[in-house]
Amino acid sequence: MTHGSRRRTTHRYYCHDCHRSFTRTCFSKKKRHSYQLVSDAVKRVVEDYTSYRRVAARAGVSAPAVLGWVNTFGKQAKSPIETAHDLDPQWSGLLGVDGKSVNIEGTEACILIAVDLGTGDPFFFQLVDAEDEEHVRRFFLIIKKVFHYPISAIVSDLGKGRVFVQLAEDVFPGVPHQACVVHFSRYVDMTLPKSKKSKYHQQNAFLRQYVDSILFAQSLNDADEMLCRLQEVEHLFQRTYQRQVIRSLHRNFHLLTTHFSYQDVPRDTNVVENVIRQLNRKLIQMNGFKNRDNVYAFLKLWFCAQRFRPFTCSRYSHRNGLSPLELADVNITGLDWLKFSQNSNL
Repeated sequence: MTHGSRRRTTHRYYCHDCHRSFTRTCFSKKKRHSYQLVSDAVKRVVEDYTSYRRVAARAGVSAPAVLGWVNTFGKQAKSPIETAHDLDPQWSGLLGVDGKSVNIEGTEACILIAVDLGTGDPFFFQLVDAEDEEHVRRFFLIIKKVFHYPISAIVSDLGKGRVFVQLAEDVFPGVPHQACVVHFSRYVDMTLPKSKKSKYHQQNAFLRQYVDSILFAQSLNDADEMLCRLQEVEHLFQRTYQRQVIRSLHRNFHLLTTHFSYQDVPRDTNVVENVIRQLNRKLIQMNGFKNRDNVYAFLKLWFCAQRFRPFTCSRYSHRNGLSPLELADVNITGLDWLKFSQNSNL
């Protein structure tokens, strides 16, 4: 009769004093990871355009483990307000604002973003339910009363329902406001059909060309002259969408040409758009979020990293090689952005 083989198991003992079980060889076989490995993995997730799985594969751990590390560091990270208090950046006063939608477990939310256009510093963001009057007003009030931002001009798109325009006038009365001409040009492109099969194709192309000549004019006189020429032929454009574009152009002409009257005010939000473009590339790789806490945790890390990251191919050559914080007269020599981001009060 053969008894066969028995699988060797670890013998466990029970302590009557502490009421816990243990083995003779060790109390735990759970692998501990060094701070260097964990922090490097978090940096790769935040800084690089790569996925959790690739970072986890390089570190030799599971993707959920890396996600847990990112969430832990993110939840302990300083808020944008705390960061501003610690660093005291010197901003230009040219405020650029915009919104970016984000998906949270099938529900759309919005990230409101504020960037100092003179330094490219994305100094503030808020995760809100929607780009509406209530949330944008609170966003502007924090910039004004908590950050004490030295505002000299605002550049934004018109916002949903002109929400940025209306609230900027309420919260920052008398401050020049430039509407982004690039956003308006995109709005015109979306509104006017481009199909060559339409019998109104030539009219639409002509109107689009006229509007762009106004938006991207070299002087206010040129823009005024082109608007006057358009007024002379307005009666030729009778389609509803054509009338809509013309009405919107008239209504917002003063906002679209503000930059001609104030030095250094840009006519577009390209600096903010660049921040949003980079954020969007990262969010696509994140493949959505399960809850708002995880989104906010990640955003705190991402925005902090962006403020420390040097420009490499900016159209403003003097920025290349310097980070937004350095352009805002902050000495970051020897500072590691991830270590700095961690709130020592926690």
